[in-house]
Parts: sequence; C-alpha cells; structure tokens
Amino acid sequence: MLLVSKPSITVSAVSITISSAPPRTRLAPQVRRAQLLDCAVAVFAEHGIARATHSQVAARAGVSMAAVHVYFRARADLVDAVLAEVEAYLLAMTAETLRPGQPPQTALLALGRRFAADARLRPALIRVWLDWSTGVRDGVWPRYLALLDQLHARTRAVLRAGQASGDIPAGADITAAARLFIGGGHTVALMQFAGASPAEVEATIVLLVRGLVSRPAAPV
Repeated sequence: MLLVSKPSITVSAVSITISSAPPRTRLAPQVRRAQLLDCAVAVFAEHGIARATHSQVAARAGVSMAAVHVYFRARADLVDAVLAEVEAYLLAMTAETLRPGQPPQTALLALGRRFAADARLRPALIRVWLDWSTGVRDGVWPRYLALLDQLHARTRAVLRAGQASGDIPAGADITAAARLFIGGGHTVALMQFAGASPAEVEATIVLLVRGLVSRPAAPV
C-alpha cells in the first residue's frame, strides 16, 4: 500500500495596519465660511486689523491658505467680513439692550453691563472693536465713523425718550451725552481686560449712567 503524503501549506501572517484617524469631513460651504470667519475674528483680535493675514487664519483653522482664499479672495475681503461681523454684533447688542419703552437709566445700565460681560464672554469681538476705534489713519476709519453714528443715534433715542418722560432735564445736551456713554463702553471693556474687579466695573457703570440721567446741581 502506497502512502501519499499531503503537501504542507504554510500561510504567512499578513500584517494589516488600519489608521485610527477619522476621515476628514467636508463641510458645507456656509459652515466652512462661518468657521473661517470665527477664526479670522480671533486672528484680528490677536494681531490687529492692520496685520492679520490669510496665512494666520489658515493656521488657526487647520486648513490650507488656498482654502481661506476660496471664501475671502483678497485681504480686503477678509477685513470687510471681520468688520461686518463686529458691526452686526454691536448693532444687535444695542438693539437688545436699548429697547424702546424702558426708563433711560434701566436701558443704559443694561448696555453698560453688557459691554462689561461681553469683554469676558466675547473678548475677540470687543478687542477688534477697540482696535478699529484707534485706526484714525487707516482706510477703515470712515466705516468706523458710520458705525459710531448709528450707536450714537440709538443712545440719543433713549435719552430723548427720557427727556420726554421727564427723567432727563429738557436742557441736557443729549448729543454729548450719547458720545460720552458709548465712549464709556470702551472704558468698561478696557477695565475688564485690565483685570478690574466686578465691584469696580459696576461702580464705573453706575456713576457713568447717573451722570447722564441726573439733574445738574443748581449753581452756587
């Protein structure tokens, strides 16, 4: 009887390496633009309006510089988008706090406290606003003045309503008062960035508002 040996078969182990890194997600264009704009605001807050670049935005977002150029082709487009974001934020904030029908002291206190809170909660937008307000020789200055006119106009409306209700003296200079109050918003934000205590910030806001709505003392 013949014995036929079976051929031996050797199976070598094959090492397969599977990457654990998740695939990159392709964002919808509007979502990607919003993400890049958020990063741009942060970059402008850190480096300033005059010095922020596409490459800095790309590095912060973790994308290529070409990706940033898809949504903001030139630096002027990037600056325009960031300033539009700051404009929209400030106009929305004043619309929320300076609502018609409130006593002027209530409305102005609310706006002053909002400036203080947002310097902590939304510091990038506030920093860009502060930087923008100092660009008196830059091409963005006329646009800032136009925004300032809108902020002053909304504050004047509150003060005029206070004059009509008798809460503010009829002879008060509401144009000067509106300028002083919006300028006070800068001061309150700067106090927050300087590390002032909540009590110090609140005392400044209250003093500012009282100075605007109180009746002047009779001359001695």
